[in-house]
Amino acid sequence: MLLRAVFLAAALALASPAARADIVLVSDPEEWIQSALQDITQGRTDDFSRNFLTLIDKLDALESFSKEMRVLSQIAPPAYVEKVHDQNFGTAMRESIYLALYNRTDYVYFKFVSKKNRTGWLISKFEFKIEPAEAFPKDFVSR
Repeated sequence: MLLRAVFLAAALALASPAARADIVLVSDPEEWIQSALQDITQGRTDDFSRNFLTLIDKLDALESFSKEMRVLSQIAPPAYVEKVHDQNFGTAMRESIYLALYNRTDYVYFKFVSKKNRTGWLISKFEFKIEPAEAFPKDFVSR
């Protein structure tokens, strides 16, 4: 299915933003993630793309990232979105994974990695993948 192929291709590998000078920190990563998921699931994928890439100072990737994300805005909203994995690594890093059901069998996983900084939190990674059969996409969950 074309939708699945696009989702698989959408895992955008962005360079680590840690060394970037213009990153933006958030005070509450959970609140930011909830707002981001709302943008994504309500079809505002261009807004999400701009907001996320601004956080990590990678606006030069906006065109390609938005194109990949836009696929989600062209289908019906998901039936549900639920947090299925939330792992803290000490007090300085957190991995959160959400599962959304699009259409009848398009299970989409959204992963966010948050890292504590001196004055806030960096949303250092976002990716999404589709996996209709396994509990989690291969190599998607840190162990």
